[in-house]
Amino acid sequence: MKELQIERNMDNKKITVTLTDDELEKAYRIMERRYLDEDFANALADAAQDPDTRFHSGHLEEFPELSDWLCAYFDGIYDANMSHNDLLELALNRLHDASLEPQFFLSLSLTAPAVCMGIEKDITDCEQNCGRYHRCSNIAEADDRSRQWETLASLLTMHQNGSCTCSRDGSDVKCPAAKYLTGTWDISEFFHSEDRKEAAT
Repeated sequence: MKELQIERNMDNKKITVTLTDDELEKAYRIMERRYLDEDFANALADAAQDPDTRFHSGHLEEFPELSDWLCAYFDGIYDANMSHNDLLELALNRLHDASLEPQFFLSLSLTAPAVCMGIEKDITDCEQNCGRYHRCSNIAEADDRSRQWETLASLLTMHQNGSCTCSRDGSDVKCPAAKYLTGTWDISEFFHSEDRKEAAT
């Protein structure tokens, strides 16, 4: 691979910057991921009118862990003999199937960022790299989003086990999990609702 030279004007001087192979590879991977994120956002925007769609493009921006999940799945099923759009569709179909199970939201809770000593960290990285992780008081400041993904998993489990509000005698109230499963409840509503603690009880 040939080195890439880029000319920049800095302080009224023309400077030539040479990128190494490693830097070019890193730049390529960054742009590849950005394009893939954009492709998923566009695909979800196109499917916005589908009543069975639980996710929309705004969710990918609001919850980066969803985007990470989609891109990881896309990479895992990549096949040069399949079109890019077909792979996108397969990944989105898998997202909709996987998001019916509590384990899906538990996996998102592990990838949501945590704040430790004022620095945003990946929880799994913190667990692997911190020898005293299980006794670490700093992790108590974990980003609220992680705990809320866990709550969503619990709500689905309760609904599946018949221990939610849907099963109470004479109650017409649908639990949040039932609303989510039928597509009438947006995950963003739960994350930004003032009474989300009430919804979890």
